[in-house]
Amino acid sequence: MELTERQQSILKYVVEEYIRTGRAIGSKALLDRFPLGVSSATVRNEMGVLETLDYLQQPHTSAGRVPTERGLRYYVEHLMQTDELSPAEQLMISHQFRQVEQQVASWLKLAAAVLANASGNVGLVTPPRSRVERLRHFELINLRGRLALLVLVTQSSAIHQSLLEFSEPVDQTTLSALSQRLNPEIRWLDREQIERKARGASPLVASVLRWIAEALHYLERQQRSELYAEGLDQVIRQPEFARGDMAYALLELLRGGMILSVLLPQLEPGDEVRVLIGSDLHLRELRPFSVVVSAYRAGDESSGLLGVLGPQRMAYARSISMVRYLAHVVSRLMGELYGEDENIGADDAVKGMLN
Repeated sequence: MELTERQQSILKYVVEEYIRTGRAIGSKALLDRFPLGVSSATVRNEMGVLETLDYLQQPHTSAGRVPTERGLRYYVEHLMQTDELSPAEQLMISHQFRQVEQQVASWLKLAAAVLANASGNVGLVTPPRSRVERLRHFELINLRGRLALLVLVTQSSAIHQSLLEFSEPVDQTTLSALSQRLNPEIRWLDREQIERKARGASPLVASVLRWIAEALHYLERQQRSELYAEGLDQVIRQPEFARGDMAYALLELLRGGMILSVLLPQLEPGDEVRVLIGSDLHLRELRPFSVVVSAYRAGDESSGLLGVLGPQRMAYARSISMVRYLAHVVSRLMGELYGEDENIGADDAVKGMLN
């Protein structure tokens, strides 16, 4: 059944008042605040119809109505108006990103904080992920005797270092020559391709290639659970978290990485902002929550996600505008990073690890 124009207006006003106050609203209070141009009895009857259609619900017999999950979803898809952030706000956010250290981790932590502060909910950002991690550059540094340090950078700008122990002492001249020779051969290869190259190679080269493959495998596993989350302290002050069990559930969702297992399969790099409400999140533990999320790009083969997680009573229009703009900012910064000369960027990253 299609909603009439009047029913849509009533639903829109109920949702927006509920988002603003967190309280149920009755027909008289609705008329006092919004220009519906009809009697209180007419509004009451229309609210009854919306309740029958599962767009509104009555929390208590004597109370007014609040939106259901279905009502919130209809509002977001058909009634809500979103605006771009003002030029002043865009400028302020861009300035913040130019002020922090120009590294991926700093950008992502700041993006989560900006989303949290702007929405009053939890800001979520994941590092760039590749379906398959590929090597960008590596260096070998002699420590003493048989011990050496492997430092590598991947295509997604992940940096990894690990301690190696060779079967016999290897000097720095040998290690440098080995790095110089192998880098052009294995740049942009994935773990399996590097493992294949190790077969039939000399013992020294095979050892280095296997260590690099193991490092890539470690980074791929780590990517699946890494998450920047900011704003937990402020979201739990909202009325929905007066019951301690809901706050505990949110903490467990973030700590255990459960939220990532839900969001990652639902997003592709080219996706626009998506709004997932309650049952859209496919987990009983997530039913009380909503997520506004978008993918951002990091080069040709990598992407991450950023968004806002909070109770279903969320300022969706504001959250969508913030998420859309932050996805644009982070994608642009990543584009600048990935647009650099690969050798220069990788060398700088390695030097930063060693200084």
